[in-house]
Amino acid sequence: MTAMTRRGFLAAAGALTAVAATSACGGSGGAGGGGAGGNSLTWWDHQNQLQSAKKEIFAQFAKSPGGAPVQYTYYNPAKLGQALQLAKQSNQLPDLRSNAGLTLPAAALVAAGWSQPLELSAEAKARVQDSLIEGLHMFDGKIYAFPIFSHQTYSAVTWFNKELVARAGLDPEAPPKTYDEFRAAARAVQSKGVGQMYGWVWNIGMPIRLAEQVNDLAQAAGFAGAGGVRYDNGEFAFHSEEYLDVIEFLVSLSRDKLLVPGANSWLDDVARARWTAGIAAYYFDGPWCPGVALKATPGFADKLGVGPILTPQAGTEVATYHVPQPGDYWLSSTSKNAALASKLLSERFTTEEYSRRVADTMSQPPRDISVVDQSQAHPAYKKLIGWFKESVFLAPEPIAGNKALQQVQIATKPVTPTLGDIVQGALTGDVTDVRAALTKLSSDSAAMRETAIAAAKAKGAQVSLDDYAFPNWKPRTDYTKPMYAER
Repeated sequence: MTAMTRRGFLAAAGALTAVAATSACGGSGGAGGGGAGGNSLTWWDHQNQLQSAKKEIFAQFAKSPGGAPVQYTYYNPAKLGQALQLAKQSNQLPDLRSNAGLTLPAAALVAAGWSQPLELSAEAKARVQDSLIEGLHMFDGKIYAFPIFSHQTYSAVTWFNKELVARAGLDPEAPPKTYDEFRAAARAVQSKGVGQMYGWVWNIGMPIRLAEQVNDLAQAAGFAGAGGVRYDNGEFAFHSEEYLDVIEFLVSLSRDKLLVPGANSWLDDVARARWTAGIAAYYFDGPWCPGVALKATPGFADKLGVGPILTPQAGTEVATYHVPQPGDYWLSSTSKNAALASKLLSERFTTEEYSRRVADTMSQPPRDISVVDQSQAHPAYKKLIGWFKESVFLAPEPIAGNKALQQVQIATKPVTPTLGDIVQGALTGDVTDVRAALTKLSSDSAAMRETAIAAAKAKGAQVSLDDYAFPNWKPRTDYTKPMYAER
């Protein structure tokens, strides 16, 4: 289980108490208690933009033959992990959940007793079979989860307010593509602003999200790997020039006072709401941004603009890489309603219809990404998905090449400070030597991996450092299943 501070424990306790109170009053939230028990289900997740779609699905399921009511609770992704940890300690996990905020990989969570296998129907299995990987979605041959999203995505999208950009004399149809262009655009918008209006806002209070976005930006800058690990040799290289350049660029925006004051502690819901209110022109967020923003402020639709992920130099052909998507919905080990939960997932969440719902709500691109063009999504979202199709490639996933790496994952302990912690510290001024911090992160991460490999070997696992190297990987190409055997 991940560590929890006293402050985190108290925050999660308050959240769980609030959920229980909502449930007691007959609201949409529901407390766990090892699953709802009886003929009903509890469900917790962090997918803001999919709330309305899920509520419709749950209402339909409750009225369908063999269905049941579902008590649904949404959590901000920064808070869900704490609530789940507390719920597990008190035997109150919901029947179904997402794993946002739990920093351990799926294999470690399964080994720690968080989840139990699903009982998907034969039709559902056939629909998701090609996206399942042992050690990621399956364990000991049993299905624990499946992806609902496409791997063709990145989270460092440049969203902007077209009205503020046009007011500054900039062309909303020609958004910035490079670091220098972005800095100049943010400065131009800020100089033309009225009152307290700034160039850029970001959710700096979310270290996990910061790490995802900096990893994306580093890839766009040319880093040939992911999560600080190079694809060709499997070595940790958080201290590479690509990461350093990205962080220096971000810090320079803060240093030039283009960042909204106070954003150092903001979560995405606060930063996004301030952005749509007009406090800043630009905001870095994932593809889910319009789905959340336009649900809260529908009138912002005419102002919504999107730009591609930024690169250091003009003329750079964007390429980013994403491993196969992890599982999204997990059946808690304490649930007494496995058959009912599996029926819900089989009938409602493995289908092409659900992919269309995902596209309509402008979440991450759905598993069947082809349905986006025919969806009701905002034009800016459709434009972004078009870029994803052209520039996001399937990355190698070590565990797909050797399922025994599950044992390494289980033995791996989190290394702190994380990349997100370092980025946050650089922006707040708490980290003054970024190169030294990243170099230490690379060294500590490599040492932890070696320790975990040794522990896995001691238990009989056939694993080595070579499992993390993919010398046959090539830029701007998908790493397909046959390539694992060709290494």
